[in-house]
Amino acid sequence: MKIRLYTDAEIAKLEQSVFVRSVKYKRELEYEPLFKLWTIVLKHDFPELTAREIFARGGLDINILHKKLPQRRIKEWMDNYKKFGIRYFLPENEYYKSITYTKDNQVYYDSLKLQLMDFVLNRLKEISNEENR
Repeated sequence: MKIRLYTDAEIAKLEQSVFVRSVKYKRELEYEPLFKLWTIVLKHDFPELTAREIFARGGLDINILHKKLPQRRIKEWMDNYKKFGIRYFLPENEYYKSITYTKDNQVYYDSLKLQLMDFVLNRLKEISNEENR
């Protein structure tokens, strides 16, 4: 199997997105957990959007990425969310397990990124409640 390595210019362009933490080994994108959860919310609320459109809305240059990468990542994140819930993504340094319970936490922050996180988490809670009815 061939491995795709990104050029230095491509890496710089990808790392300009607020949702990309880094590009490891010139081939592996490390995403913010908020981006992963945000894609899950968008895919649920706007099923007509393609995975490539969602990545483009996140500020990633989809012309650099393999055409199947967004689809694979979003599917993987959706599967993990359905199986493990939010704890799979947040907090990053703690354990996660299969969903067995839900708990309510509402926190309000001033910064845009934290407000977006709050919105995404609340929307995911609503989605979970809708699916469990």
